[in-house]
Amino acid sequence: MVNEEVCQQLERLKLSSSVQDPPSNYNSDTDEPLPRQRNSDDQLTKEVVLEHDYSSSPSKVSRDDFESICVLGRGAFGKVFLVKHQKTKELYAMKVLKKASLVVHGRQAIQAKTEREILEEVQHPFIVKLCFAFQTPLELHMILDYAVGGELFRHLSHEGMFSESTAVFYAAELVLALEHLHSLGIVYRDLKPENCLLDREGHVVLTDFGLSKVAVDGKTNTICGTAEYMAPEILMGLEYDITVDWWSLGILLFDMITGSPPFSSNNRKKTIDSILSKKIIFPYYLTADAKDLLSKLLRKNPNARLGAKPKKADAIRRHRFFRTIDWKDLLDRKVTPPIVPIITDPESAENFDPTFTQEGLTASSPPSDDLQHVNSHFLNFSFVNSHVHI
Repeated sequence: MVNEEVCQQLERLKLSSSVQDPPSNYNSDTDEPLPRQRNSDDQLTKEVVLEHDYSSSPSKVSRDDFESICVLGRGAFGKVFLVKHQKTKELYAMKVLKKASLVVHGRQAIQAKTEREILEEVQHPFIVKLCFAFQTPLELHMILDYAVGGELFRHLSHEGMFSESTAVFYAAELVLALEHLHSLGIVYRDLKPENCLLDREGHVVLTDFGLSKVAVDGKTNTICGTAEYMAPEILMGLEYDITVDWWSLGILLFDMITGSPPFSSNNRKKTIDSILSKKIIFPYYLTADAKDLLSKLLRKNPNARLGAKPKKADAIRRHRFFRTIDWKDLLDRKVTPPIVPIITDPESAENFDPTFTQEGLTASSPPSDDLQHVNSHFLNFSFVNSHVHI
């Protein structure tokens, strides 16, 4: 049975938006899978772990420089909009966070600053690029590359499951993205289909660093994430390191080639109990290489998990499941993606969920009685990427 203390702690964390329930994609009476449903946006309070002086990088852009076109996504503290730069006509994704809501929810303000700092540090072909950051009296704005191909979640929902060759490709690109983050000491902690976007060509773009953290001495112990994708050591409240991301990769890979994560229930206790104690049952049609990789990524002992020190990502890259991958060509984007998004009009956001794209554009924030106090949490937030020209 699940440790009751862990479940109680998760319940308290859920109230502060640190941990979310698994999606209700299972029938509570029969445990039969229902149509795939989106995980809600999850948030986390955490420490600032990167320190910079932004005084030399004043914002050269403002909200007035961008025309809003539609909503791409929505979270607990704001929305993501498709926007067009008024001068260059370039399309971007604009993440808007409500300052007052962040401050009211404790250390969420620190989280937003941390996310912005991490995005400045990271430069990788399979990770979203931060182009600009600025603020208004009521909101924070991060201008990101627009991944016009939409969420991997949406493509996976449409296909039901991927062929193994398709899963090999996207798992391999994610291995390279995670390996880069880990080289910077960053634990990603929120790998799931909703956070994997596709660009125009179909390459993966890892996004949403709201739960990421630079782990001091390589270790951290915050309980956070999406329940279905959380490693056992996180759920047990133990110290953990980058190997939790390799567990999540295993869950995502299983999801891609079978159509659902291995530990799914509409009941949190059942989900956690399965993660902590149940063995994975592999469908008969999985290849021996797929089963072997999954069994090694999903070892409950993190020290025995594939990707653990000292070999780390190198051990994963050398696995036979990836035998068809030329890692240098993949990193150089010379390998043709198996999914090429259909794009008739980039401004239509046709590869994003119409539940969002058909929303109104209102992005107003509730007024604050103490703007000076609220804004004191967001000093030096502005940023301009020197590689982006406007």
